[in-house]
Amino acid sequence: MLYEPRTYRKMMKAEDLDYFQVLEFESDLFIGVDHGSVTSQLTERVKTELQMLRKTMVDYNNDYPDFIKSLTPLIVNPDAAPIVADMLKAGKTAGVGPMAAVAGTVSKYIGKMLEPYSQEMVIENGGDLLILTKKVRRIALHTGNSHFADLGLTIKPRKNPLGVCTSSGVMGHSLSFGKADAVTVISADIPLADAVATALGNRIKKPEDVKKGLAWVRNITGILGALIIIEDQLGAWGEIELC
Repeated sequence: MLYEPRTYRKMMKAEDLDYFQVLEFESDLFIGVDHGSVTSQLTERVKTELQMLRKTMVDYNNDYPDFIKSLTPLIVNPDAAPIVADMLKAGKTAGVGPMAAVAGTVSKYIGKMLEPYSQEMVIENGGDLLILTKKVRRIALHTGNSHFADLGLTIKPRKNPLGVCTSSGVMGHSLSFGKADAVTVISADIPLADAVATALGNRIKKPEDVKKGLAWVRNITGILGALIIIEDQLGAWGEIELC
């Protein structure tokens, strides 16, 4: 897969955080942590952790060859490694394949590794975010839709990390069967947020699908809010505070 420059990252840097990038296989992480926390040792530790997480997925796929390629839910294996189990569970809940949760799940475990080093944290992975913050932050939404050109979400302080995951049927390289400009889902369960964003995005093929999509997502336990943008329509439910 060819590397695609993440030009939007130039606009997402918060002034109170220091940022670094880690690349491994298809994972491209852009990480913001407390000022003074970024060292060569920390960067290397994150890279090593990312390599281990990706290897765990590949090893599981060697034993269960449907794991990476499946677009439908697979059986949750109680003997699977934690990262694999999280992806299987999220995929089953959302009704999609486990790889629909890969970005959010990787961010979850990288975030756990980073918690001793930083009180504030933003991990961006392919447009999906893990946010740990003690202050109010604005997250810009890049939809490519002129009707909603300067749209953002307000994220309030939380004790635990929050997943803010976005799927698009018109932008990016991730597979989507929908036509939405953007579908954003928030949850404290970051793998679930990622999988549900994909599943909800798949359901939005025309503006008339917005109402049905929100009715579907609000019944999923653990989802805190969702936003759908398609053409000139915007729909939101739950803890979505636009700014």
